[in-house]
Amino acid sequence: MEERNKTKAINLGRQKFIFGALGLYSLFAVITTFIWSGDTINLLLLLSSVAIFLYSFFVPTSGFFALLILRTTFDSFGSEQELFHLFSVSVSLTFLLGAMLIILAIWELIKQKVTWSKLSIFWPWLLFLGLTAFLSIFSFDKQASLVNFFRLLSFLSAFIFGYFIFDTPKKLTHLAQVIIFSAVIPAGVAWWQLITRGGFFDGERWRLLGTFTHPNMFALYLVLVICLTLFVALNLRKNAVEKAPYILLAIFFTVPLLFTYTRVAWLSLAFILFAVGVYRFRKLLFISIVTVFLLYLFAPFFQDRIATLSSITVDNSSSWRLDLWRDIISFIKLNPWFGYGPGTASVFLENNVQRLLVETEPHNDYLRIWLESGIFTLLSYLWIFVDYLKRMWQGFRRETRPRLKMLIFFLIFFTISIGGASMTDNIIKDAVMQWEFWALSGGLFMVINIPAHKKKSL
Repeated sequence: MEERNKTKAINLGRQKFIFGALGLYSLFAVITTFIWSGDTINLLLLLSSVAIFLYSFFVPTSGFFALLILRTTFDSFGSEQELFHLFSVSVSLTFLLGAMLIILAIWELIKQKVTWSKLSIFWPWLLFLGLTAFLSIFSFDKQASLVNFFRLLSFLSAFIFGYFIFDTPKKLTHLAQVIIFSAVIPAGVAWWQLITRGGFFDGERWRLLGTFTHPNMFALYLVLVICLTLFVALNLRKNAVEKAPYILLAIFFTVPLLFTYTRVAWLSLAFILFAVGVYRFRKLLFISIVTVFLLYLFAPFFQDRIATLSSITVDNSSSWRLDLWRDIISFIKLNPWFGYGPGTASVFLENNVQRLLVETEPHNDYLRIWLESGIFTLLSYLWIFVDYLKRMWQGFRRETRPRLKMLIFFLIFFTISIGGASMTDNIIKDAVMQWEFWALSGGLFMVINIPAHKKKSL
């Protein structure tokens, strides 16, 4: 027995050494990409991704954390920079990481010998993706449809990974913490953009986007991170030393959110904080109301953006969106059942709406899916969220653990808020937020369904 334990300890030590070396190498490669450029970055990112991918087969939790941090840090750069060509497809870092996550999710299903009966929670997603895959065959731009399908499949893979890997309260807590602390890099970049007047210029102002491709995507991502940060802070003991860092982090994330100038994200966060405040935390509700009041009185940029919500002018983005939606609806009427091809909305609008010079995204996920894939696919997409909210509500009603119950509450109202935000923005394109949201949701679904005798405090 003693010899067996000694051998086991030696093997475990070797594993830790190998995984530690891979982790340090990946960290070195990430840091180096901020200094070097060109082929050197591509090579280091490619090698880092492969190292993390191999690592994930042995330690899936830590591997997923590494993939998530890499995806978050290089959202913009990884989307634009080509690593290599595979047949006729240009493979970027974000595409590669998504493909890796898909393979890892399939491996988990095989390893755990998951039967169809255990996949019932994923059926809405499987129907949506099945319709998307079928309609991609008839798409006028098959490459765009292929990229779109793999992006959506990576969301389901994050959901599967969360469900089967983050299956205990402790692992779920670690996932939430990694999501929070992985946001420090993009938020730090946003602070630098704020100081140096950089970021995204929309014709009127500089908008912060951190490491993301667009301020709106960065903003909705920050809403999720702020919600998780506040959840942790609110559920620590009142006099706990750990509380202060999370409060400071919430402020650290909120300031860049303000300077994304993304009104739908502001409204989403206000909606969530109001719901949580009314439900339990009256002090949070009071602080939130006072903060919004002071911003409206003393921050002209905030006052201006809020004022434009109630007045649609020719130069207003709201007016631009309404004109675009009218065009989209006119095209939907011509082909309402099956659409023009999944993932092709931006290409289709660029080719058919001549006045769109730069921005060709629909800014409405429901109209996007209807235009691209028809009414049946849209209904299957809506089923995903109806089924999700139903399961979450059932879990909330029967849950007895206070912290877990509050996390469910946060996610219910975050889901409702992004459902509303999807009416005016491209939420389905926000891959980082989708990965984190679905991984967290998958773990939460598993934890709330743990038999009572196995439950642990969260």
